[in-house]
Amino acid sequence: MTVPSSANPAALAPVRLVPRWRRIAGSPYLLLSLTSFFWALNWVLARDVRDALGPNATALGRWAVALLIIVPLAWPHLKKDWPQIRQDARILALLSLLGAGGYNALSYAGVKSTTALNAMLLNATVPFFIMGLSWLFLRERLTLRQTLGLVMSFAGAMWIIGEGDLARLATLEFNRGDLLVLCAMLSWAAYTIIVKRHPIKIHLLSFVAVLSVTAVAMLIPLSMMESLSQAPRLSAKVIAVFIYMGIGPSILCYVFWNKGIAAIGPARTGLFLYLVPVFGSVLSSVILGEHLALFHVIGFVLVLAGLGVSNRKGTA
Repeated sequence: MTVPSSANPAALAPVRLVPRWRRIAGSPYLLLSLTSFFWALNWVLARDVRDALGPNATALGRWAVALLIIVPLAWPHLKKDWPQIRQDARILALLSLLGAGGYNALSYAGVKSTTALNAMLLNATVPFFIMGLSWLFLRERLTLRQTLGLVMSFAGAMWIIGEGDLARLATLEFNRGDLLVLCAMLSWAAYTIIVKRHPIKIHLLSFVAVLSVTAVAMLIPLSMMESLSQAPRLSAKVIAVFIYMGIGPSILCYVFWNKGIAAIGPARTGLFLYLVPVFGSVLSSVILGEHLALFHVIGFVLVLAGLGVSNRKGTA
C-alpha cells in the first residue's frame, strides 16, 4: 500500500522545518545575543582606530555607511510611512539624538581616554538605568526571578572585568572619558524606555533610515569643528571599520534591539548587555592575542545562568 505524500513524515519535514528555523532566527534572545556580540566588537574596533579619528568623525563614518545601505532598502517603506514620520518627527529626532548621534559620539569620545576595561564596567550600568527608568516611567517592576537573574549576570560581568578578583575593581581609576561613557549609557537607557513608551508605528527599516539621516545631519557640523583640532586619517583599515560599524552595530543592532524591546520588554532586554564583556573577552583573545583564563569561564557561566533565570517563563 502506498502512503500518500500528504501523510508521509519525510515529505512534511521540509514544510515544518522552514517555520521552525524562522522562529529560531526571529527569536528575541538570539537577536539580542547577536546585538551584544556586534557591540562588543564595536568597542574593540573603536578603541583600535581612536588615534586616526575623532569621536564625531567615527560616529559620522558609521552612520554615513548605514545611510547609504539602509535608504535604498527602506525606500518603499519610507514612501508609505512618510505621513506617520512627519507626525512623529519630534519623537524621532529625540530618539536619533539619544540613541544614535549623541550616544555614539559620547561613547567614542569616552573610549579615546579610558580603558576598554572601564568602558565594559560602565556598560554594565545600563540594565540598572533601564530598570530604574522602567519603574519611574513605565511602572514596570522586576519579579524576584528577574532580580535574581540581574544579580547573577551583573556578578558574572564584574567577575570578568575584575579578572577573578572583585577587589581589583576598587583599584580602577576613573577619568573624564569614564564620565562620557557613563553619559552615553544613560542616553541609551533613555532611548530604550522611549521606544517602549512611544512605539513608532512605521516599518523598522524606515525607523533606522530616519535615525541614520538625522544622525548624519547632527554629526556633520560636529565633525567639521572637530577636524580643526584632529583631522581624520582615512585608510583601508578605517574604511573597513566604518563598513562593519554601519552594517552590524548600526542597522542590524538597532533592528534587533527594537524587536527585543517589543517582544520581552526593556528591563529583560537590558540584561543582554551583560553579554558584551563576555563577547569582549573572547574577541580580545582572538584579535588582541589575550588568552582566555578560568575567570572568563566562571564569568560566562554566571552571565548565561542569570539570563536563563531572568527569562524563564512564569513569575516568582
